Amino acid sequence: MRIFYSYKKILFPHCGITVPIKRKWIAQRYAQGDRVIVYPVKSVRDYFSMNNVGVLAEVLKVELSGSMYLLSLKGLKRVKILKRQGLWDCQYTEVDKIQTVKTDMAEKIRKKAQELIFLINVDESDKLIHLLNYISDGAQLTDFIANYFILDYDERILLLNTIDVKQRITKIIALLTELITGIKKKRESEIHEKENIPG
Repeated sequence: MRIFYSYKKILFPHCGITVPIKRKWIAQRYAQGDRVIVYPVKSVRDYFSMNNVGVLAEVLKVELSGSMYLLSLKGLKRVKILKRQGLWDCQYTEVDKIQTVKTDMAEKIRKKAQELIFLINVDESDKLIHLLNYISDGAQLTDFIANYFILDYDERILLLNTIDVKQRITKIIALLTELITGIKKKRESEIHEKENIPG
């Protein structure tokens, strides 16, 4: 299977990303409908260690935009690279397993994500809330939330590499709680500063 090395961009199963490619010869390795392993890399070490989880993905399109090519990918499932053949091809095994998530756990993470949406209140808020309510599968819900709400690269890698869905839910709730607490503290501080400005 062909590998696509995704520099500082992480693709989660059930989600999509579009990545720029500067070199034509790399872009031409991929075509619409291809299946590839999207493997995240941040440093030279990542190319050699191959310790991270990758994602089996479908190429949605490859298009020229100005001086760059844009590669659009849709994540399908987590995989582990077993053996690399050269730099660009590999053998892999699927690591995502069908895992049942209790309804109350799924609801807990959904409500925590909704709480964050209400706090940040961006243009996409209504769409995100609708999508959150639409997703019933617990594993898919964790990947959706990780993709849209967790922005730090190292935290995203941690969640991608967490195969067990219940562990992923626990980690995401902790990260979302930290984000919510940070936003509330910042807003309280801003209100306090305004109140103390001489009038």
